Amino acid sequence: MKKEPVMPVDFAEAVLQTAFSELFSLVKDVARTGAAFGPQIKKIKSTLSKIDPIITEIHEYNKRLYCPKELGAIKDLMDEGKGLVNKCLRIHPLNLCKKYMYLNRLTEFDAKVLREFQIYIQLLDARNNGEMLWEIREVKELTACGSSLQSGLGAWGNLAAPEAPDFIVGSKVEESFRKIKEQLLEEGVSVILVTAPPGCGKTILVKKLCHDVDIEGKFRNIMFVPVKKPNLRDIVQKMIQHNGFAVPMIETEDDAVQYLQLLLQKVGQNPVLLVLDNVWTESQSFLDKFKFSKIKDYKIVVTSRYEFPDYRPVHHLNPLTHGDALELLRRTVTVDDSSMDPPDEKLLDQIVKSCKGLPWALTVIAKSLQGKDRSFWIEKLNAWSEGHSRLSRDIDILNCLKKHLDNLDGDPSIMERFMDLSSFPEDCKIPATALTDMWVELYKLDFDGVHAIADLHDLVYRNLADLVVTRRNSSDDDDKSYSSHYAMQYGLLRELAIMECNQGEVEKRERLILELTENSFPDWWSRQKQQPLGARLVSISTDGTFSTPWPNLELPEAEALVLNFTTDMQTKTYALPEFIETANKLKALIVTNYSFFSAKLDNLHVIGSNLRRIRLERIIVSLPSMGNLHLHSLQKISFCMCEINQVSTSNDAKISDAMPNLLELDIEYCDNLVTLPDGIYQIKSLRKLSIANCHNFSILPQQIGQLASLEVVRLNSCTNLSQLPDSIGSLQNLRFLDISDCLSLSTLPDQIGQMVSLTRINMRGCIKLSVLPPSIMKLTSLRKVICDQEKAVTWWPLKESLNSLQVVVFEEEPNLDWLRD
Repeated sequence: MKKEPVMPVDFAEAVLQTAFSELFSLVKDVARTGAAFGPQIKKIKSTLSKIDPIITEIHEYNKRLYCPKELGAIKDLMDEGKGLVNKCLRIHPLNLCKKYMYLNRLTEFDAKVLREFQIYIQLLDARNNGEMLWEIREVKELTACGSSLQSGLGAWGNLAAPEAPDFIVGSKVEESFRKIKEQLLEEGVSVILVTAPPGCGKTILVKKLCHDVDIEGKFRNIMFVPVKKPNLRDIVQKMIQHNGFAVPMIETEDDAVQYLQLLLQKVGQNPVLLVLDNVWTESQSFLDKFKFSKIKDYKIVVTSRYEFPDYRPVHHLNPLTHGDALELLRRTVTVDDSSMDPPDEKLLDQIVKSCKGLPWALTVIAKSLQGKDRSFWIEKLNAWSEGHSRLSRDIDILNCLKKHLDNLDGDPSIMERFMDLSSFPEDCKIPATALTDMWVELYKLDFDGVHAIADLHDLVYRNLADLVVTRRNSSDDDDKSYSSHYAMQYGLLRELAIMECNQGEVEKRERLILELTENSFPDWWSRQKQQPLGARLVSISTDGTFSTPWPNLELPEAEALVLNFTTDMQTKTYALPEFIETANKLKALIVTNYSFFSAKLDNLHVIGSNLRRIRLERIIVSLPSMGNLHLHSLQKISFCMCEINQVSTSNDAKISDAMPNLLELDIEYCDNLVTLPDGIYQIKSLRKLSIANCHNFSILPQQIGQLASLEVVRLNSCTNLSQLPDSIGSLQNLRFLDISDCLSLSTLPDQIGQMVSLTRINMRGCIKLSVLPPSIMKLTSLRKVICDQEKAVTWWPLKESLNSLQVVVFEEEPNLDWLRD
């Protein structure tokens, strides 16, 4: 590799550090004196405290690299703050008028520091991404390294450790926890193995370690990677994205090893902890590829059902002792209801014996028993006790757990939803919106999916799934989008769900869950005289080596089809199976590309007119060409992380003719989207339009006024959108307008006062929007406005005229930890 050229230290950066230090010192001095502006000064001190270590790191980093000139604006801001604080010190305590004015100025300055600093860091981060790409190209001369994937996607490249339980039980477990923690904090040990039978809490233990305050204090970079089916290229790409760098196209495992070493050298200036969770027995050679002895403070924790002889130290976890199991059951049964009577000790004892000391089984069962009376406990215990055998193999453990889950609370829908989760790949974050699309059609639920989300929370409550919320915002999902909610189903849970799905003859199963490797199909599929299948839910997953044309499959009863795939590195295409065309009852189609780069769909013509919901993720889509399809029953279509082509050809029919009854259009994280084709604005039935996190979306044309049926418009995080058209006033049925985090939006059209049905506005994070149009007083139906503190002062005076208005101040706790990556 070529020697990295040495660039001169930028003078502006040194000046910035000086200006920052002067302001920080002044603020700390004033905060200690207890001056009249104490609360505001202390808040500014808190903000500067978060920025201080990052300024230091920028200073060290830029000793090697040239820094862009936008530093000057930050330096000017620091000088402005110094002058403002000095002026405050000269104000007489009894001058209430000036004191009030400068209180507001201090509050505005604090918000401005956070805002401007974050914008600057985003620019700096883009520069740093470019530098890493330059180094990577030197290692492997790839002419096209791929564009950076969208930042902030909670569902894709995020390898943060999942949430840990509040407590762990068991003296031996606690002893293992202490020993592993000591080994991670000391020098020398590079790989630690945690091994145990399934259900003994390996993953829970390492989650707890990842969130330990001492471990987090040492390891500034913790990555948690589920590994059951090892794919080195995929894992390295996720690690690169997790650390905020552009994701390259990796063609071979040798390339992946080189990229991995480069990444670890790049981020290894701070200690790195890598957790490889649920590694299977054949993966010894795979694990070896993660070992780099020359990288300081880089440690690996491996969890597995198997012991790898070459990896030491090893920690063995075993089922809990009877006493520890009793303690776990007691604590879990009463954790959410301290007022309930103490559980019957004899019953607790019998339940513990039936669970064989498996922590996971105990917690699941405890959730199903919470709040129930003694007769319910006895009934369930009798059912569970029938036919219990001694646990000796994995399948026995699954059978034991199955008995505990049968007929939970007498509500079969819980098990139905539990099995449905197995339609998605193991250890992936399942978008709640995808589950909603599936469940609404399978179980005839409400269109917005409120009941479906309640069912998901029920699974989480019972420890049958995990819920990940990547961002909690102040709207509290008022518009029922749930776009930041994801479900996860781990290890034994998914194995159990699939085991349940596979009961009985294949022709009579309610669910058909297929995972195809290379070009191998099940024997029953390749029979010449195949009988029609009765499955209502069908899920087919294929890997990157799949290339065989689809054999025919008769699915006369299928109502939901989930297609999960990864593409070949060269073709990056995926052919929809022809048998979709004859699945006449199909209502929901969910197509997800799990490759890092978007793929093109072939055979679009097979999509039938009976479909009511379509969800496409990481797909190359031509919106105008979709006008050639016949989707007359379609009510909702969603595009997530798609490349959307808006170029129309002479052969393209009107998209409004293709889907004339569309009620909802959702577009998320589609970075190349600039505007929508005109045909969208001719779909008169459209009630909900959601365009979120599309950072290049900049044009909302006047034609939106033609969509008279719109009730919800979400333009969340469309950071390039600078204005709303005047015609928005024509949306007489609009109830909810979300323009949160539209950073470039500086004004609202005066015609907004004509939106007589508008009840809620979310304008959190609209940093340039400072003045409200006079017509805002005409919004007599307005009930709720969500905004930042500095915008709230413009709304509060309006409450005298808008009597029912509630102004909700959204103050997100500033969190700049991500900048250190």
